[in-house]
Amino acid sequence: MEVWDLYDKAKNLLGKQHIRGEVIPQGEYHLVVEIFTINKDGKLLLTQRDAAKTYPLLWECTGGSVTSGETSLIGAVRELEEETELIASPHELHHIGTIRNEHYFLDSYIWKSKKKLELSDLRLQAGEVCGAQFAALEECDEMNACELIVPKVWERYKVYSDVVSQWTK
Repeated sequence: MEVWDLYDKAKNLLGKQHIRGEVIPQGEYHLVVEIFTINKDGKLLLTQRDAAKTYPLLWECTGGSVTSGETSLIGAVRELEEETELIASPHELHHIGTIRNEHYFLDSYIWKSKKKLELSDLRLQAGEVCGAQFAALEECDEMNACELIVPKVWERYKVYSDVVSQWTK
């Protein structure tokens, strides 16, 4: 059972918890994070969603819900490790923006690895992630044109594309 803290529309803690899968009351929100992981060579880490999930087998950045008691930043560090076994310290992740959706706040982070990561460095979380690749930003554009990237992830990527692009250099 996954438990989330709830927030008001100004992102203030409400002192209430929510169980994943239940309806979130109107005007209340939980936290979700995503991490744009940039390899030392400037390529973006994309992970492939498990076939049993929504948007099956499409590609995205690492991310997920922040659990009760965690900060957004600590949740991002945990999600990165859970889904890929990549370990970044909190000071290495840089917050690049927050978007409020109907029932959640999405905090986006960027992390550039100091060493060149190889696919063999990853251990993918079964049931969540079934594949991974490092792609140049031009390759990401091509993948999106072929409808291989989760549409909402691509929308957010476009919001932050200038920032992501600067980190790939």
